[in-house]
Amino acid sequence: MAFAYRIPPLARFTLQLCFLLSGLLLLAPQTAQAVPSFARQTGMQCAGCHTAFPQLNSFGHQFKLRGYTLGNANAEAPFPANLPVSALLLVTRTSTESTSGVDAEMLPRDRQAIAQTAGVYYAGRINERTGAMVQYSYDGIERRWGVEMADLRFADSTEVAGGRELLFGVTLNNAPTLTDVWNSTPMWSFPHVDSAGVMPIASTMLDMQLNSQVGGITGYALFDNLVYAEAGIYRSAKSGVMRPLGLGVEKTHVVDGYAPYWRLALQRDFGAHSVSAGVLGLNARVLMDPNDPAMASDRFRDIAIDAQYQYVDGEHAFSSQVLYMQERQRLVASVAQGMATNEGNTLKTYRITAHYLYRHMLGGGLQIFSTRGSMDPMRYGMGPGMGSINGRPDTTGWIAEFDYFPVENVKLALRHTAYRKFNGGTVDYDGFGRNAKDNGNWFLMGWLMF
Repeated sequence: MAFAYRIPPLARFTLQLCFLLSGLLLLAPQTAQAVPSFARQTGMQCAGCHTAFPQLNSFGHQFKLRGYTLGNANAEAPFPANLPVSALLLVTRTSTESTSGVDAEMLPRDRQAIAQTAGVYYAGRINERTGAMVQYSYDGIERRWGVEMADLRFADSTEVAGGRELLFGVTLNNAPTLTDVWNSTPMWSFPHVDSAGVMPIASTMLDMQLNSQVGGITGYALFDNLVYAEAGIYRSAKSGVMRPLGLGVEKTHVVDGYAPYWRLALQRDFGAHSVSAGVLGLNARVLMDPNDPAMASDRFRDIAIDAQYQYVDGEHAFSSQVLYMQERQRLVASVAQGMATNEGNTLKTYRITAHYLYRHMLGGGLQIFSTRGSMDPMRYGMGPGMGSINGRPDTTGWIAEFDYFPVENVKLALRHTAYRKFNGGTVDYDGFGRNAKDNGNWFLMGWLMF
């Protein structure tokens, strides 16, 4: 009797992904870079600005704060090599531990190999004081094109207080914390790419809930490479002058009026070592119904503290981050419409992360996370999979990831996410028999920049 061996789906996808990327690597230049248009401009490779992309090192901080204008190595290059344009392809597969008791619409791409992101960047210098990083991409989960990131900058510097440098600038951007240069704030914190699995029911507005939902102008300054300050306002990108900054993205959070944002931080470099610590905040009124501007709005006041330590020297790159966010919610509009129990709620999240990379090739990251909040049965009791039988949003767990960079602009990663608690419970958290561990997942990723 013949024996037939069936290759497991995850292993089969791994082989397919390796063959695909191997073929693409044959076409890619061997002096590879993270965002190639930046690299062509500076004449530097990926490690000049990054540890494990997209994490920035100290030089990467300066490049971004100076408006993406440093370097002009591609000025004499022939067309189209002189254009600050790059592209990306992100191929992924998410395998959730259990799909039992979950509506298929909640996991439409589970156990499927998908092009999770495919897009183009305008990334680089415009003139000696202005530059931009704008990403227009296809979302393979939502299956739509849209503006994912937009950061257009003017930057300059002068000398004050006895010859100390004051670097300053203005940005037009489409997400709070997108403008940040540290790897500890929500936009740039590990694990950098979300899986297609079941997501917890609650997160703060500062925690990427307004990405591509808003447009704003912020001003920033860095004094003596030590003290950083930034402040500005955001408004909805659903309509009006900010609409191009959210083009193509479904508006699930519509800001009512203006949302102030601010950021303060201290940083210092000590040779191969660097440290930073800061505080940031956001105050936003968000319409209860994003499709009805006549509806009243709820208020969200967020404040966060963060810190980072980074060591980069030769073959070794190590970084660790801490992030704590607290949100105070005034849900008068939601209570009036029967969508919340309490007029006042709180939500608190912390993350502790460590990441190591050896020879810019092999590495990994580890994170523990926790979110806790007020009990609110009307706000959080939403049914199978996403609901909470006890009305609490509490979620805790850990993430572990292994990274491999065969060349500098290709990242292969295998990640496991495990939940100890999900939406307030460990066992039967939704009242429909689903357990927290069921939402854990394996995530395989191939990320190519070219």
